[in-house]
Amino acid sequence: MAEPITDRDREAVRRLHTEGKSRNEIARTIGRSAATVSKIARAEGLTFSGGARVAAATEARRADAAARRELLADEALDGALGQVTKTTTAENARDARDHATAARALTEVHARVAELARATGTGSSAGSMLDRLADALLGPTGGNSQGV
Repeated sequence: MAEPITDRDREAVRRLHTEGKSRNEIARTIGRSAATVSKIARAEGLTFSGGARVAAATEARRADAAARRELLADEALDGALGQVTKTTTAENARDARDHATAARALTEVHARVAELARATGTGSSAGSMLDRLADALLGPTGGNSQGV
């Protein structure tokens, strides 16, 4: 027959849960089954959905994505500026047009990525100045899908 759940078990489950331990870690620590830990947790209103570990991993993923978006926006804008420079040194009108088209496409990428950063609250203050420049060139939505 299973040992009755004690107040000491309940206190240990609450404390270890607060420390971010998983159900199985708590079970090993207090020497009870995972089912018993789940039963105590349910009675105490505790859940094991990953808690602090999942929240920390999610936040790290968001921060990484924000950094990657900022890098992408910077690279797109740098590429656009490079294409603009190439338009002035192009050997013929077709090459100049191709460079201008590439510059526009890269500027639109920058504007869309910057808009996503603004929407998610992950843009930097340096990016904001560049975003305003892109908005001035393309309009606040990054231009339209029609050729200009």
